[in-house]
Amino acid sequence: MLILDAPQVEVIVGENAVHISQLPKVWQDIALGKAGVGLANPQSYVEMAQLFQYKLQQGDVDLFNERPELAHLKPSFKELFGLLARETLEFYGQDFKVERYPDFEAILREFESKGAEFSNEVKVARICLELFNEFDYELPASFYLVHLAPIYRDSVFEERALRFDPRDTEHKRGWDAVLHAGKVFAVQMKIQSIASKYGLTYQHGCGCESHLSSIDMSLGAFDYQLNTEKRQRWIRSFIWTTWYEYAFFPIVPNTRYLV
Repeated sequence: MLILDAPQVEVIVGENAVHISQLPKVWQDIALGKAGVGLANPQSYVEMAQLFQYKLQQGDVDLFNERPELAHLKPSFKELFGLLARETLEFYGQDFKVERYPDFEAILREFESKGAEFSNEVKVARICLELFNEFDYELPASFYLVHLAPIYRDSVFEERALRFDPRDTEHKRGWDAVLHAGKVFAVQMKIQSIASKYGLTYQHGCGCESHLSSIDMSLGAFDYQLNTEKRQRWIRSFIWTTWYEYAFFPIVPNTRYLV
């Protein structure tokens, strides 16, 4: 990869990245400590944002790096994905703000007060509280909201086609991105291990049916702990994957045939 020497290009771990001044304002505020986020190490997130925006708005992807015969398509790619990159970073810059996160303790108390018929909702609330205790503000608010969402349905076992159900229109892009980032298996294993303690498991179809974190019964509990030495790497991988899933969401072909 060619490293550029230009005023608006920085180099982070040997890779080109945009200057902080080119990021959406919310990320500039995060860098300056003005955004009201709970990140323990905001610098690493800002650096990821710098790399992410550069790679999409400059077409620094395998498609063009490995297939020079497609160079004539690069300007169109840069125009489209530069826009999608900024949309993505704007969303997640806001999504890391503390006020976007649920009040897990209050939600748990609310459903505990409703009686035994809401026992499954209580389990889901406890799962999400444990997830927050594990990941805190290292993961965006939408990570918790999508896993908490089943308690607000007619049944926690209800399935919804995320792309087509009008009740989830405003959430579908952010929630689907989180669910697809479950391909970072260490984080997925931690989610499922916590859920399994309550006799539940989370399911996602990864197709147009993409049911919104549908819950099913678990037949046994297991314990999984994130490797301490690899923890931050897995979390960064999860964030990076969530971002590109969010950016690519509008161009993924979908069909009701899968619903």
